[in-house]
Amino acid sequence: MAKEGFYFVVPVALVSLAFFLGGFLRVSAPLAVLALALAFFFRDPERKPPKEGGILLSPADGKVMAVEKVGEGWRVSVFMSPLDVHVNRAPCSGRVESIQHLGGGHLPAYRKASEKNERVEMEVSSGHLTFKVVLIAGILARRIKTYVKEGQEVKAGQRIGIILLGSRADLYFPLEFSPSVKEGEKVKAGVSIVARRENEN
Repeated sequence: MAKEGFYFVVPVALVSLAFFLGGFLRVSAPLAVLALALAFFFRDPERKPPKEGGILLSPADGKVMAVEKVGEGWRVSVFMSPLDVHVNRAPCSGRVESIQHLGGGHLPAYRKASEKNERVEMEVSSGHLTFKVVLIAGILARRIKTYVKEGQEVKAGQRIGIILLGSRADLYFPLEFSPSVKEGEKVKAGVSIVARRENEN
C-alpha cells in the first residue's frame, strides 16, 4: 500500500475497531468495509519494467483517452478510474530537470478541458531529449504528491508521485518516438509500452 494510504486507512480502521469492541456492530461493519476499500484504492504493487531499449512506459494505470500530436511532439493521455492504481511512474530513465505545481480547476479528468486543472508538470531529460509528465487532479482529487526532486536521477518505471483520489496523467514526447497505443487501450504504469523510438535496433 502507498504510504499516503495509512493516513486514511488507519484512522477508519481504528474507529471501526472501537465500535466493534463497544458492541456497535452495525456501525463497525460499514467502517471496516470502508477501510478495506481505501486500502484497495491505495494499493501499490511492485512492477518490473521491460528492459527493451528505445521505449517509453506509461506513467499511469488506466485507459488511454487520447493519442495526439501537440506542437512538435506527441501526447498520450491516460485516465485513472477509482479502481486503478494511482501511483505514477517514470516513463524512462533520466534526470528530473524541473517540477512545477500549477493551480487550476477540478473538472472531470475524462474531459479534454481538464488539462488546465490543478496539476504537476515534471520534465525529465534523457540524453539530448526531454520528456514531460503531467499529473492532473480531477473532480475529487485535491492533492498531488511527488516522490522525486529536481536534479534527481530516475530509472524507467520508478515511482515518481501519486494523485490522491485522482485522475489523469499526460506524457509528452518528441517526434523521434511513435505512439504504440490507441485510444481506449488499457495500460499499466511502468509496464506498458506507450511509444517506441523510430529506427531503434
